[in-house]
Amino acid sequence: MSTIKSFPFRFGFTAIVLIVLLRIAIGWHFFYEGLHKFDPAEGFSAKGFLGVAKGPTAELYYEMLPDLDGVQRLEIGAVKDDKGKEHKTFVAYENAWNKFFNHFLEKHTLDEKQKKDAHLVFNRYLESLRDGAADVEKDVKAFKESKERYEETKNTLQNNTAFEQKRRWDAMMKYRGEAGTWINMLDGMSNGLQSDLARIVSPQLAGESGKIITDPERGYLKYFPNPCVQSQMRAMDLAVMYGLSAIGLCMILGICNRLACLGGAVFLVNVILTTYPVPGVYPPLPTAVGNFMFVSKDGVELLAMLLLASIPAGRWAGLDYFLWHYGGKHLVKKFCPLYSE
Repeated sequence: MSTIKSFPFRFGFTAIVLIVLLRIAIGWHFFYEGLHKFDPAEGFSAKGFLGVAKGPTAELYYEMLPDLDGVQRLEIGAVKDDKGKEHKTFVAYENAWNKFFNHFLEKHTLDEKQKKDAHLVFNRYLESLRDGAADVEKDVKAFKESKERYEETKNTLQNNTAFEQKRRWDAMMKYRGEAGTWINMLDGMSNGLQSDLARIVSPQLAGESGKIITDPERGYLKYFPNPCVQSQMRAMDLAVMYGLSAIGLCMILGICNRLACLGGAVFLVNVILTTYPVPGVYPPLPTAVGNFMFVSKDGVELLAMLLLASIPAGRWAGLDYFLWHYGGKHLVKKFCPLYSE
């Protein structure tokens, strides 16, 4: 085992066994958390977690979520049809539908009847979208004006009493809920359009959904197109799913353990900042998971991860043993003169 000359120390056998068990236990926790999120029935999305962040860093996490409040997707504008008649429409959704429909026609080789049916389906949905926009235009306008007044008050009022915290939080959830009702309806129409168009190609494809993505949801992917991931939110979800699984697997196998532990520590720091276990911050953490004051379960696990990152835990009953003895040790000897065995 390696030491630093000026700080010699040794671990006993019992301590090493317990450290290995700690490494494997935390690794299994991370691995299973990541693996569980791949289950479609779970419906995992980082939006549900980041969207309810609290504390001084909350706004930072909200900014990571594209169009969290749905304001951009609910933008209603005017368009003209082929006859020059003006219609109201949800601009983001109509643009996304047009892009998807054009891509659909290019992707599939359709006969004349199928093309005619596809245009009929698309025009029917487009008419419904425009009629819906005209019906709710006043309601959406009133919602946006009310939300703007709330934002102005929130930014100018410095009152941070428990009552005011609760009022602001409840108002934020209320506006998101109102927007969510319309967003869910529009997303449902998008999925219905995709499913009905797919049915024209083959009845077996009926039921396809989720591929019509508006520009607000694309976020930075608008500028960096990715054929594998179509929305910024999906990219974040996959990063969490694969990241947790990879960190856990590396810790279990004891390979690149220090890097895995540091990655896990960064993740836990973000978890702590979003949950913010500080008394007096609304909403309080649910008591079902315990009672915390500054130090939560995530904080304890964070300290354990930092401990495992600071010692060669991966070399004890882990694959880092081979990485160390067949290359790593020689590099350390060459570039670190304080090293000794």
